[in-house]
Amino acid sequence: MVVNKRNKKSTNRSTHLILSGLKDAVPIMLGYFSVAMAFGLLVKSAGLYLKDAVLFSTVVFAGASQFMALNMLMSGISPLSIVAATFLVNFRHFVMSASLGSRLDKPKIWQIPLIAFGVTDETFSVVMAGKGSLSAVYVITVSFFSYISWAGGTVSGYLLGTFIPDALGDSLGMGLYVLFVALLVPEIKKHLKVLWVALSSGLLNVVLGSVSQIGQSWSLVLGVIISSMVFTLLTPKEPEVPSE
Repeated sequence: MVVNKRNKKSTNRSTHLILSGLKDAVPIMLGYFSVAMAFGLLVKSAGLYLKDAVLFSTVVFAGASQFMALNMLMSGISPLSIVAATFLVNFRHFVMSASLGSRLDKPKIWQIPLIAFGVTDETFSVVMAGKGSLSAVYVITVSFFSYISWAGGTVSGYLLGTFIPDALGDSLGMGLYVLFVALLVPEIKKHLKVLWVALSSGLLNVVLGSVSQIGQSWSLVLGVIISSMVFTLLTPKEPEVPSE
């Protein structure tokens, strides 16, 4: 009898956590679906197959990095450079995962890879918004529904690419720049140093890209590494500017 009560209590708690996770994931799902549709359309306009779009969004699941990787792929950048650039863009996930891990309430071993895979800027912000420890079930639920929305949006966008004009599909390439601006501006508001890192990285990319021995494949990667190291070592730590 006692065992049945415990099982019922555990089931009720799990159901509550899943419903809570689904509720908190809805805003992310709405945003992900629309942006993922733009990505699917871009994959279609790039002349790639549906399976390529599906693999992009189900295996990588990295938002802005997918737009960047697709753009670099279309520009003829080498695969190794694409992997390196994606690694640098997503390097912040190490810090985010460590912060999230410190608040998890005794996750099971098999849950840890699922939680790690589902960490994005949006899911991290949502699950970390509250106080106290976090249930693995809740975190996985938020990530799972966000993941499904992103994958579904990609497929929908690719399939819709058959019915829309090519000019409209090409114009969605702006989605790449909008996503990067959306990531960059909040960081610039916190630390002005980020602006100078971004500007110097772009300048170095242009300069290094003109060197035949380096070329465009590694100019972006080297530009980001050099600028980040220089500004980290030479500039003092500045206080965060409170967001309005």
